Amino acid sequence: MTRLTGVNLDDIRSRTKTVGEYLDSIQGKDKDAMLRIYEHYRPKEDVVDRLRRHVNDIVIVVFSAAWCKDCKNALPVLRHLEERIGLNVRVFGGIKTAPLDPNHQWRIPPSPPEMEEWEITHIPWIVIFDLEGNEIGTVIEKPTVTASLEEEILYHLERPKTDS
Repeated sequence: MTRLTGVNLDDIRSRTKTVGEYLDSIQGKDKDAMLRIYEHYRPKEDVVDRLRRHVNDIVIVVFSAAWCKDCKNALPVLRHLEERIGLNVRVFGGIKTAPLDPNHQWRIPPSPPEMEEWEITHIPWIVIFDLEGNEIGTVIEKPTVTASLEEEILYHLERPKTDS
């Protein structure tokens, strides 16, 4: 997987919502499920404190859909971080699959063209960018290195940089 570079974050901002706006736009049982998770979830305080040091240096872009179980778990965590430390999270919501199209996984539109351009295979697809639009790290579906999403984001921000 090639790292994204020079992504136009102003363009992304113009076509996305904050986590709060996105969650507020969801209706019915999916919204209720996300609100329950949000109400019961408590981010790890030491991790939140460490993330706070990076908040002005990153933008997180999320591809999500209300029907997706892993999205229902991730978005409430991101909303906590957005509210608590001002984490800049931008959400492409309403992602749709294209089950009857053997040549495409995602229905574009309504899904954004980045779904194919960035070779997105699963959601939530969470990309952490520096302010120049260069990818720092990606979380696909759920944390794989740490126990929580906030820890996984911090892992990508604090891991040693390599030349590869």
